[in-house]
Amino acid sequence: MLAPVTTGLSDDTDMNDNERHRGDDRLQDLDRRIDRMQEDRDEKTRGPDRHGLPAGAGAILGRVATELVAGVIVGSFIGWVLDRWFGTSPLFLVLLFFLGAAAGMLNVWRMVSGRGMAAGYFDEHRRDAEREDKQDGE
Repeated sequence: MLAPVTTGLSDDTDMNDNERHRGDDRLQDLDRRIDRMQEDRDEKTRGPDRHGLPAGAGAILGRVATELVAGVIVGSFIGWVLDRWFGTSPLFLVLLFFLGAAAGMLNVWRMVSGRGMAAGYFDEHRRDAEREDKQDGE
């Protein structure tokens, strides 16, 4: 059988109720300070970052850059291929370079406006144009 474990301290050295109460107060104070520090940290991370950009702005900027660059690269490549095929030097390259740049800008505009090519996109513009024509005629 095992002997009971003793700490070597007598009952006189055990903490009395007053010391326990003081220890509880210190723990509660420590908990409050930790909570306050966590709230301060959360407020800092929730606010705008140091550049002042909203959350997700980096993704939007990346997509804008991709749309612009992709339009130029695709247009230039197709122009280069057509120039090689037809034997015309920079004609199609230059034309499709600018057409690709315009297509990239159109894609960016559609993305920023939030409309894209959703159903009814052209119908809505047709109705707006008809309204403007009626107002101009009056």
